[in-house]
Parts: sequence; structure tokens; C-alpha cells
Amino acid sequence: MRKSDRIQKILDVVLTEGNATVDYLADILRVSKVTIRRDLQILCSNSDYPIKKVRGGVMYAIEKLGFEPMFEIKLRNMTDAKKKIAEIAFHLISDGDTVFLDSGTTIYYLAKMLAGKKGLKVLTVDVKVAEELAKHSNVKTIIACGEVRPGYYSICGTETIRFLQSFRADKAFISTDAWNLNGIFNSSTFEVEVKRTLIQLAEKRYLLADHTKFGKNAFVKISDIDVFHAIITDSPPSENVLQSLENLGIKVLFPNEEDQTANQSDEMHHSVG
Repeated sequence: MRKSDRIQKILDVVLTEGNATVDYLADILRVSKVTIRRDLQILCSNSDYPIKKVRGGVMYAIEKLGFEPMFEIKLRNMTDAKKKIAEIAFHLISDGDTVFLDSGTTIYYLAKMLAGKKGLKVLTVDVKVAEELAKHSNVKTIIACGEVRPGYYSICGTETIRFLQSFRADKAFISTDAWNLNGIFNSSTFEVEVKRTLIQLAEKRYLLADHTKFGKNAFVKISDIDVFHAIITDSPPSENVLQSLENLGIKVLFPNEEDQTANQSDEMHHSVG
């Protein structure tokens, strides 16, 4: 791979995932860590790139050149897929439910749809999601306290974990950077403990992830895959993966089954409850 192509790939990874370690970049680009460090030096020293060095790698730098926050960039990526996933998730929510909403742009699109439900109580760990929920008079919105991740608007910290421990939910909708049959993964450590806590405190748990997230690993493992009652995606994985998930009692919901979602929701309560 040419140097220019390598640098572009590094830039794409950081803009998509928010950060990347030297080890991770060396692995996916199949070059030495020394080569990666040289490439990162070029990227970080160039004011045209919104990237800065951190220990062990690099991260997206909002403050550089006034680049727009990462949330807005992700909001425009895979938009149709995210909206389809959000619509399926919407049909899994019943009037009167208590719901946990994780952070992220797919979750944001779900929050925009909740005006169509009645009597919801929704706790979220995302400033943008809370802002959207607050527009709906039918939703009681609770936002967690804690530190806000710049540019992503997710909330985390020891205060957040303590706050969440006081709550329970009927359903939790969780986002992820990557997943496979071994579990779900995040590219940043910032949100990991919050996601684990939301999973722990909900009766039913749903993973929202577009097809580009499958078959990948990211920096930190959040949980095993079998903690989820269903995975909601825009395009299903292969038949053998679907069979493996079925053996674990996990449904996979995707758009061409959308008309059946309500029925599947009822079935899930019995088959994987």
C-alpha cells in the first residue's frame, strides 16, 4: 500500500471510530508499528487534519481548524440504514414502557420517532438524544449526570454509573462500534462501563448495529453477544451466523421482516425471555 493510501486509510478510521491505537492500525494495514508511528507524525503535524496524538495512538480533535463535531459527521453516514434500524426498534417499544437509550446516531433516529408512543419513561446517556426526547410531551425524559464526551455528546464517568444504579428498565437499546459471535466492542473506553451498566439493569436488551459493524473487533469488549434478546440491523449476516445466533436464542431483525416486527416482538417475549 502506498504511503498516501495508508494515510488516507488512517484518516478514515479515525473519522469513523473517533480514535485508533498504533497496534490496531498496524494490524489492519499490515505494516509495522514504526511505519504507523511515522504516518501518525505526518498526520498530527499537519493542521489540515483533525487528528491529535494520545498515548498509544491518535484521536479525532474537534478543536483543530473548527471541524464539526463527530456526532454530525456520523449522523450523515449510513443514514438510510440507521433509520430502518430505528423504525424496527420503534415497533418493539410499547406504550407505557420504561426504556434505556444508549448514545449514538442510530439511537438518535429512534428518539426522533418516539412521539408515536404514549406514557414512556426514557433514560438516556446522550445529550443529543435527550434534546430530541424533550421535544415529545408524551415522553418523560431523564438524562444521566456525568462527563460529556466532546463532539460525541455521550455521558460517562463514575457519577454516571452511580446515577444509573438507581434505575431499572423494561428494555435497553444499545449501540456498538463492532460485533461478532464473541461479543460487542467499542473503539473508545469512555462509554464502555455505561453500556455494561445499561445492559445489566434492563430486563430485555436489544443491539442496534448496521451491517458494517458485523464481523469486526474494536478496542474494548463490552459484553458477550448472548446478553441480547435480539440484534436489529439493516442487512442480515450469513446463514451460518444466523443459525449460530438462533442457537443462542437471539433473534435477528432486519427491514424485510419489518411488517412482521410486531409479531416477532410478541414471540421474543416467549422464546428468549
